[in-house]
Amino acid sequence: MRIQSPSRRGFTLVELLVVIAIIGVLVALLLPAVQAAREAARRTTCQNQVRQMGIALQNHVDSQKVFPTGGSVPNPSLADYTSGGTNSPGTPNGANKQGLGSFYQLLPYLELNSVKALTNPTQLQSTLIPLYNCPSRRSPMRSSNSTAGNQLTDYATAQPATDYCGGTAYVPLQAWPFVGASPAFAIKSYWCGDGTGGSWGNPATPERAGNYGGVVVRTPYKIITAATATTPAKGEVVQGFPTAIKPGQVTDGLSNTLVICEKVVRADLYEGQPAPDPGGGGVSDDRGWSDGWDPDSVRYTGVPPISDSDTGVCQNSNPAIQRTCIGFEGAIPVLFFGSAHPAGVNAVYGDASAHFINFEIDVLVFNALGTRAGDEVINSATP
Repeated sequence: MRIQSPSRRGFTLVELLVVIAIIGVLVALLLPAVQAAREAARRTTCQNQVRQMGIALQNHVDSQKVFPTGGSVPNPSLADYTSGGTNSPGTPNGANKQGLGSFYQLLPYLELNSVKALTNPTQLQSTLIPLYNCPSRRSPMRSSNSTAGNQLTDYATAQPATDYCGGTAYVPLQAWPFVGASPAFAIKSYWCGDGTGGSWGNPATPERAGNYGGVVVRTPYKIITAATATTPAKGEVVQGFPTAIKPGQVTDGLSNTLVICEKVVRADLYEGQPAPDPGGGGVSDDRGWSDGWDPDSVRYTGVPPISDSDTGVCQNSNPAIQRTCIGFEGAIPVLFFGSAHPAGVNAVYGDASAHFINFEIDVLVFNALGTRAGDEVINSATP
């Protein structure tokens, strides 16, 4: 008599597909949670970084009795501000005579004296400062559109809007999104960099020069070299800008005044490559953290913070303007603060306190945060 052993039954194809489907559903449910947790960690790291910058600002004030300035011009020559003139050779200028921007001036207070001591421009510009890169956006990398390999920055100091645009001419502060106004006028009425438009050139009069109303102001001292000398002639020039700001001049209160915030960068240009569209927003993410007074390192509170992936920042009701101002095209995007975070930007105030500011913040409230002495009343519950 034969004894039959029980037959072994494997998975059927249907059962296997069901198991795979269940695993797929579990992954689909868990993946967003994992990604959200990772982003929360990156956002916390970013916030800690701006807090460190805020502490460095305070240490700068303790040492120099003033806040750092924003530098003199875009892409200033390092040699002009580290030797010659009234300086001892090789000694970096103080805030009121420093052509390079605030992120350069903060180096000693971030325990980076060795970087501050560099006198070779290429070496300085290509030096990696991990603190100046937000982990939600990109790991520290070199700009691919610069022969110097400039190390990029994800942060900028704040320059607020002003009602005056040159001389005594009054231009009412417009409300974003500039409906019915051209981008050029929008920049003029908000930025007033030189009193005539969106340029970062030299103001022609002291009235125009007085439009820098933030904690970080433009350096009033400039070196004119033979290559760029027109008017005035070659040499040292003191312009009519405010001198470096003392804490007592921040009458709105250090705890109510924005100093450093994340800047917007086109999501398709994270590696510093040139913008594919003429005049695109990539042009203000190429010179890196060592830049001077330039949108690379100075942005604007007259427009709201936006997401890197925002594709409608320049929409306008005027069809003629819409054709040249869609998405990140045109000049306006160089003004914006922004981030790769889902809901807002990390920022640090004058008292070194770190804050997360929502993209939905009212633009007038955001601009009020940028002024040092605007006498605005800001609700403590403001996001």
